[in-house]
Amino acid sequence: MSMNILAANVAAISGAALLALQPGEPDGFDPAAANAARYADSACHIELATTPDGLLVTAWGEGEAGSNYRMVVTQRMGGGGFDIVQEGDVPLSGSEDTLLSDILLDTEADFSARLSTWNANGDPVCNWNERV
Repeated sequence: MSMNILAANVAAISGAALLALQPGEPDGFDPAAANAARYADSACHIELATTPDGLLVTAWGEGEAGSNYRMVVTQRMGGGGFDIVQEGDVPLSGSEDTLLSDILLDTEADFSARLSTWNANGDPVCNWNERV
């Protein structure tokens, strides 16, 4: 992953303005386009967005008949933590990204999110991990 894409993701996660230029970026750099390029070659991905209510974790994937997904968000606060599991059928979408799941998290916690998809035969199609 290039440093520019990493900087754009860190800016989005930390609540900084996503469209602000990072040091060393050329004029006209578009972080949204950089993120789109990051997701383009993957059959699934997780996007993070800071909102006034917390951090929105959104799972996206491509679906064919019989596909399934599982997103596991592990949240750690203080001396404890827990897993939130969301899973189900992937809506039919062909090669178009479709919303699989989303969850709003407290921004005061550390978390990791893992998304996996499988085809109708149970073969893995995609694995994606995010850690904040």
